[in-house]
Amino acid sequence: MNKNNIKTMFVGTFMSAAIAAGITACSDDHFDINSDVLGKQTIWENIQSDGNLSQYADILKRVNYSTTEEKTTKETYADLFNGEQTFTVWAPVNGSFDYDYYDNLLKSGIRDSIYKVERELIRNNMTRFSHVVNGNDSIKLDLFNMKAAWLNCSNATFKGQAITKPNIGSSNGVLHILSAPAQYQPNLYEFLATRPELDSINAFIKSYQITEFDEKASTQGPTIDGQITYVDSITYIDNEYTRRFMGAKLEVEDSNYVMILPTNEAWKKTLEKTQKLFKFKASYKQDIHTQTEQGVDTTIIGKEIKFTQAELDSMVNLFSKNAICQDLAFNANWQYEQIPITSIADIRAAEARKDSLRSTAGEVFKYPSTLNETNGQHVVEANFVDMFGGKDPIETSNGYAYIVDEFNYPFETYAPTRKLDATIFFESNDNQCSPSVLAARYDKPKVVIDGETVQTDSVFSYRYLKMAAKATTSQPGAFFMADDVLSSKYDIYVVIGYNTDYNLQNKFRAYISYDTDSKRVANEALKNPNEDAVDAAGESIYGSNNFVNRPIHYNSDGEVAFTDTICIAKDFEFPISYYGIGDAYPTIQIKSNFTTKEKSSYTREIWVNAIIMKSKER
Repeated sequence: MNKNNIKTMFVGTFMSAAIAAGITACSDDHFDINSDVLGKQTIWENIQSDGNLSQYADILKRVNYSTTEEKTTKETYADLFNGEQTFTVWAPVNGSFDYDYYDNLLKSGIRDSIYKVERELIRNNMTRFSHVVNGNDSIKLDLFNMKAAWLNCSNATFKGQAITKPNIGSSNGVLHILSAPAQYQPNLYEFLATRPELDSINAFIKSYQITEFDEKASTQGPTIDGQITYVDSITYIDNEYTRRFMGAKLEVEDSNYVMILPTNEAWKKTLEKTQKLFKFKASYKQDIHTQTEQGVDTTIIGKEIKFTQAELDSMVNLFSKNAICQDLAFNANWQYEQIPITSIADIRAAEARKDSLRSTAGEVFKYPSTLNETNGQHVVEANFVDMFGGKDPIETSNGYAYIVDEFNYPFETYAPTRKLDATIFFESNDNQCSPSVLAARYDKPKVVIDGETVQTDSVFSYRYLKMAAKATTSQPGAFFMADDVLSSKYDIYVVIGYNTDYNLQNKFRAYISYDTDSKRVANEALKNPNEDAVDAAGESIYGSNNFVNRPIHYNSDGEVAFTDTICIAKDFEFPISYYGIGDAYPTIQIKSNFTTKEKSSYTREIWVNAIIMKSKER
């Protein structure tokens, strides 16, 4: 027999019935059940016979049981509590809740309003199986609306509300009478829909909501024609966006999140910015630089990528709104040394300590940060108090909501710096270059800086794309993919490693290829934007086509640096976005360039560590 479906038979004592029905109690002591009932009546019959529960009974008769948020059955909750499935119900007495409020919601006939009554009043005061008040312990129960609640036996309370008449044994479970209904507390996912000023973010996130069938939680019925049927179909909410893009299951009750929620006005202002970052074109075509078998430079004509207007609109909608939403949630258990961030005082303290905060999507916010010389972990400099709005949050059942009227995330959050490993984003080389991957390790070497021998006290290990010259006079060049860039402005850097095989610097030129609305701009030469830039002879190269890396030097932290981060373009604006395109991208070419007279100062072999594209707000 399935104890969830069978009507319990009371034989001899209630204890034997409890075992049959799967009853739990707060202790292993005897079950204190009202002897005048003896479980002969159903939960519904017990509710209906008590005049103090008439308001609650009226609501149960008018609300149909739902299998999903959108789909209802013909069975009311009065029917459900009069059937064979086993439940525990905490029924609130007349006058303890706003009956007129719920009555008006039901009279409205609006599905969302009716479901609100079901979710917040009925399902918030019931659970599966039988649970009695006895002993001094407390148990945590999963309610029918997926919320959690404590049944405190020593105080005879349910979710903080006094149980005025406990343990009314019923043929299909247990009924308790409450002084007032258990307070409904939305989780963060539900909270989005409770405030009209959050309509914009709620509409975007909920557009990705799906309802899944929970086979394990549902009660099986008979097998008909070889197919399992279910007495009830329990479902749960899933959201592909919050799960895949945010890395957060905001609807899960046993989570512990902190979330920043921009109001409609803040959303509108920010969306005007982010939409400009995703200016796509209807057609992309990527040509690849290569060589023939004879070593002659040539081009492979790429396959055209086309988008319909509907596809372009969908891309802009998702990407521009994701840029706002992706890093809004934080898991309170993941933060620096698990220090809480559940009040604005916590946020101020984290900022004062210069902690880092990590969103559920993986973005790291720190106060402050700097541009890394090598392509390490991406960190965004942020003012925490500004981000979280300066006011204490609203507590939900699975976390805390900070509502903000101004979206004060750094621009780089939704237009992130791209740090591209040169060995991964190498596209092709010209016919003067022989490329390979070099893993260079500098193990406490002695180096000379400004004529002084320095003993380093660290182990340095870098990966490079080694651009070796095919011949003594060759000027090797290589192309690097700058994928996922936005229709935005960037400062562009290249990280060059000092070539200790030759103990010489590099002199090179840089070119960029990219799309406009109407054409492909190929191999546009970049001018040196650094006013202090000089070549090995000390001559200024500012405004010229030439770039020079420094030899081994001290970095800004006073440490010995074997790489040099060189700015090759300032405020370079891409007119077209490539975000998410994949097979189409701008390219950056690095090519050795110096005269025979300069060969004692430079080596033609270039070690490229990374391309860094630092976004800038227009």
